Amino acid sequence: MSSTEPRIPEKKPGRGSWALTLLPLNAGVQGFSTMVPLYILSLGGTVIDVALMTTLYNFVLIPSSIFWGRMTDRLARRRFFFVVTCVGCTLIFVAMFLLPDLRALTVLYAALGFVISANSASTNLLVMETSEKKKWISSFSRLNLVASAGSIIGLAVGFVWTSALPLEAFLLFCAGATGVGIVLSYYRIPEPAVTLETTQLSFHPSGYLSRVYQSMTFVLGHIVLSPPSPKGILRALRATKAGAMTGRALLFLSMFLFTTSSALLNTSFTPFLSESGVVDSEIFAVSLVNIVIQTGVYRWVGDIINRFGGVRIGSYAVLVRAALYMVFAASALVFRGTPLFLVAAVFYGMIGVVYAFWNSATSVTLMSNLGQAKQGNVLGGYAALGALGTVVGSLFTGYISYYQGYSTTFTTAAAVMLVSFFVLEASLKSFGYTKRRSKDAGPAPPAS
Repeated sequence: MSSTEPRIPEKKPGRGSWALTLLPLNAGVQGFSTMVPLYILSLGGTVIDVALMTTLYNFVLIPSSIFWGRMTDRLARRRFFFVVTCVGCTLIFVAMFLLPDLRALTVLYAALGFVISANSASTNLLVMETSEKKKWISSFSRLNLVASAGSIIGLAVGFVWTSALPLEAFLLFCAGATGVGIVLSYYRIPEPAVTLETTQLSFHPSGYLSRVYQSMTFVLGHIVLSPPSPKGILRALRATKAGAMTGRALLFLSMFLFTTSSALLNTSFTPFLSESGVVDSEIFAVSLVNIVIQTGVYRWVGDIINRFGGVRIGSYAVLVRAALYMVFAASALVFRGTPLFLVAAVFYGMIGVVYAFWNSATSVTLMSNLGQAKQGNVLGGYAALGALGTVVGSLFTGYISYYQGYSTTFTTAAAVMLVSFFVLEASLKSFGYTKRRSKDAGPAPPAS
């Protein structure tokens, strides 16, 4: 076991410069994540195909994250895992371009889910290994800023590209961007003299919170904390007296419902826009507006939560998000083409804002009530249920949209989100957050 406060290696790139590897990597991956539903539709697929491929991808992410987390501990080599991610993404994007077929795309998309998380644990461990402990939060913030900038670049290029060039050729940009990541990985990624293990990530709330604040980025959204087992998840849920469904368990359930609802809307959202006359470049613009606004909001969300609403602002954000879903349910019946694009750009951006408040507030709640024992199991179980919710939502959304229509899908998502709101309110009440301002009422003592 290595030290929890590693020394900085003597020879390494300039402070934080290794994080520049994420700039082209995220540009390629985030650009592709917006493109892939459009590509599926262009190959003759339907919203059901989009949903099934997305479900398979998200399902593969779960065991692959556990696998790569364990491999990271076993090999203790940082550069290797960056190279695996960048090389894997580059080869897969090229293969997708050369094999424009739905069956081939299904296999390759699943393969992408396997390699995309190879460097996740190494990325976060490197922050802790190459900076002083007191600077970890600021270092994580710089890392997330670089990752977000890469995502914005990818979406901006996608907007310009699809305005004048064929959609399928955008895969060449994605491959080129991640190819640049290969070179940067080789020259920029340091090998620290003293290394940490992935289990140590789950025992540092400050680092965890900093990463959660920026978890909308595509690559950094899949972070290995502590590989959860079914027994570990159940133990975490039973961590309150007599296994009662209070506090922490209710927070888990609320988060599961939130991610299920989000997947119901997000997985079908691009097919909805495309089939309603919104062109490819405008769809990239909608995603670009969302991530730009969300990135900006994260700079101020902590202060706003503390000043105006405390952690309970997270439940208010869930309620607003449910209302915004109903806006899209109504829009599916009324708007098409350019009017729908304008509605989507405005309200999808607002969805990003309320997500920032929910994500930050619920993360504060979780970290404030971790307890003293089995913290790794709690965080691992929380992450696992979030991933499971994404799988469940993406699985059902295609069939609802195809057979019942997009308005029904978005209404269903709103209903599930509303249930998440009530469960979250019950969780906060159990923890003791009964007043509006966090400084007036802190959390109850952590459960053991």
